[in-house]
Amino acid sequence: MDEKTRRIWAGLVGYANGTATAALIRATIADCMGWIAATMPSDVFDPMLVEGDLSKQAEAYRPSVEILLRFLCSAPRSEERNSLRAAALDFLRQHGEHIRGRVFREAYFAEEHLRNLNYTPDELENLKKQTKRIFNRAQYEIYHRGQPTLVGEDSLPLGLLIPSRGYEDLADPICDFLSSEYEKYLNSEVNRKDKKAAPLIPLFVCPSCKKLVMPKRVGRRHHCSECSDQARAEKYRQKASPNEGKDYAWLYHLLRQESDTRKARLRQQKVQQRLGEIKSRQKNSRRCQGLLQALRL
Repeated sequence: MDEKTRRIWAGLVGYANGTATAALIRATIADCMGWIAATMPSDVFDPMLVEGDLSKQAEAYRPSVEILLRFLCSAPRSEERNSLRAAALDFLRQHGEHIRGRVFREAYFAEEHLRNLNYTPDELENLKKQTKRIFNRAQYEIYHRGQPTLVGEDSLPLGLLIPSRGYEDLADPICDFLSSEYEKYLNSEVNRKDKKAAPLIPLFVCPSCKKLVMPKRVGRRHHCSECSDQARAEKYRQKASPNEGKDYAWLYHLLRQESDTRKARLRQQKVQQRLGEIKSRQKNSRRCQGLLQALRL
């Protein structure tokens, strides 16, 4: 997965969870649009990404985007998938009408429309070079001293026209991106050595807090960062030996005592008996074994 695609997934997670700022939403939409952002006329592009209209659209579409993402990462034949299916498909179909076919628009590089988005300097420079290359190779009309004049090589049959999309609102590029990612998944080759099929999308729902999560490495985590420590602690408690907590506390208290006091206690029969019981039942406890080694017992 390239860095741009990772940025989009992370941005969509923040948007669906309701934690994304307006700047992050704007950047994510621009990333979804990619080269198309450089072809969008300002009368369409600006209303989608200016502050006031952006916040209204973001608020309106967020529940549907969340449902769609949860549907895509739900388990096969699960109750969740069945309950979300109708709403998710309706949302995709509705905005698929805007992105179903290609439209053709003239290429141009309007940096004022792009500089506040999530494009890196290298990406902006590439867009600028691509636009310049099209202008150099296409034939188009300019006015010189009031007279129309044809300029350019005319090596591009469509002139300045390049394939674009008929986006109409904020949700269109999101649905287009998700559709493209689904198409990639359908066209991906199955690796026979894989024990488990790759996930449809690189997201999951945290089983503890129920938030959508974009992990750094797919398949390595099952909880969000806030819940992972609690999950590990709970998993450890479930596997812990009986009385591990009490035995650990007893050993720790013994370790903290002065050396002479500890030696005197260790000569007591009841202490020796307790130590024997701990060694027997805490053979697999790393915590207790660590203290026993520290005590040199």
